[in-house]
Order: sequence, then C-alpha cells, then structure tokens
Amino acid sequence: MAYRKPFKFKLTKKQKEKALVFSVTALCACAIFWMFARPVGPLKSVAQRFTRHPKIVFVIDDIGNHDRYKEPLQALGDHVTYAILPLLPYSRYFSELGQKTGAEVILHLPLDTVQDKIPGRGLIVSTMSRADILDMLDRDLASVPHHVGVNNHMGSRGTADREMMTVILTELKRRKLFFLDSYTTKDSTVAEVGRAVGLPILTRGVFLDNLNTKAAVREEVRKLKALAREKGNAIGIGHYRKNTLEVLKDEIPKLEKEGFQVISLQDLLRFQRD
Repeated sequence: MAYRKPFKFKLTKKQKEKALVFSVTALCACAIFWMFARPVGPLKSVAQRFTRHPKIVFVIDDIGNHDRYKEPLQALGDHVTYAILPLLPYSRYFSELGQKTGAEVILHLPLDTVQDKIPGRGLIVSTMSRADILDMLDRDLASVPHHVGVNNHMGSRGTADREMMTVILTELKRRKLFFLDSYTTKDSTVAEVGRAVGLPILTRGVFLDNLNTKAAVREEVRKLKALAREKGNAIGIGHYRKNTLEVLKDEIPKLEKEGFQVISLQDLLRFQRD
C-alpha cells in the first residue's frame, strides 16, 4: 500500500484573525464566569468581593403623626427605611406605603427618657412588669404591619436599663426581628444585651438633622460619608421633615455616583454576616 501523507489543514489570514478574536473572547467569558458564577466555597462570597464599596443606610424616624410629607418621602423609594411610631393615625398608612415603594419598615419604639419626656403612645418604661412590657410591645408591633425590625424612639433611660432591654430584645429574637440602637445615650446596654441573647444589633452612626436646616443636613451627610469610608458602612438617622427629605432626594444620587451603596438595614446585616 502506498504511503499517504497526513492531511494538513491550512487557514487563511482572515480565518486566523477570526480564530484569534474568538479565542480571546472565549477566555474573557470564562474569566467573567469564574468571577461571578462559580460556586462559593472557601473563597470569598460575591458580597464579600464588593465590600470595597462603602455602604450607607438612611432611616427616617418619627413617621406616623401626619401625611404632610408623604410625596417627598415616597419619592425616595426604597433608598430609605421607614421608622414608624406605633398607634398613631398614620402608622398603618405608612406601613402600607412602604410595601408599595419597596421601603423597609421598622417599628420606632418609644422608650423611657432621663428627661422624663413623654415620647408618645405605646411607651415602654422600666417600672412596667415583664408582662406589661410584652403586652405593650405586642400592641406596638401590631400597629405597624410589615415590620422587619425595631429602633428606639428617645429612650436614654430605657436603653440603659439592662433588665428591660433583656425582656424586649429576647422577645424580638423570638419574633426573628433585629434592633437598631438609635444610640441616644453612651450608657446604652443594647449591644451587650443583644450579644447575650443572640439578637442582631445595628447602631446609629450620625443624626442627620439635629438642626433642621438644609445646610446642616448636608453637612451631616458629609460626615456620614466619611464614617462609611472609614468603617465600610454607616447608618444615618433623619426625621420626617421637609428639609431632610428634600436634601436626601438630592444627595442620594450623588452618593451612588461616588460609589457608595445605599442599602437597607436588612442588607447591611447580610453583608456583616458574610
């Protein structure tokens, strides 16, 4: 049998160029797939790979007395958390509005103050029995549907009371909720009690509107940005006020353009767990 030379396949110059482009494209696609779609094992999760972006949460306190600023609040969409006071004329209304806008909803729980002020309806004080605390907490939570957590309204005396906070935080854990310490006193026991009962705790970083002017709110947003860059995340608490809501409408898009992630309290807890 005569010997036959092996067939040699030759590409034209144009075919070689197309093959090169295809190979480079395929390699890039594989690299992107490996980064984003690969199973997360002992290496970092997707959330962890994006921790270089500072995270900010905006909470709007004292919602529920009236609806005069519902339009500017609604315009912020899901970029803010509604902290709604209990047992008020518009408590349920804003809870339902949060569902429509995608905004996170938490109970803004009135607690005892060292100034002996009356924070409002649904107040819990340390002189109450355990049964009375739990009964009031249950009524407060029921008046703010769709809640996923709680933060304190005032409460410089309440959050410093270890026994009372143990009762409250233990019940919140049973209900699978979290607690945001508005941190109205340096004597707060919330973080320590939360660790003891195994409840997720978050802590306020900056109050945005102790002075109710747009200039003051913008300055506090600047401080919040610096804190988020330093710590990786920060929580700013403002109030249901026209100036605050209008400043946030302007500032939030700017923050996102600068690389900040404006997220919810629940998202922040997930990032911290990761």
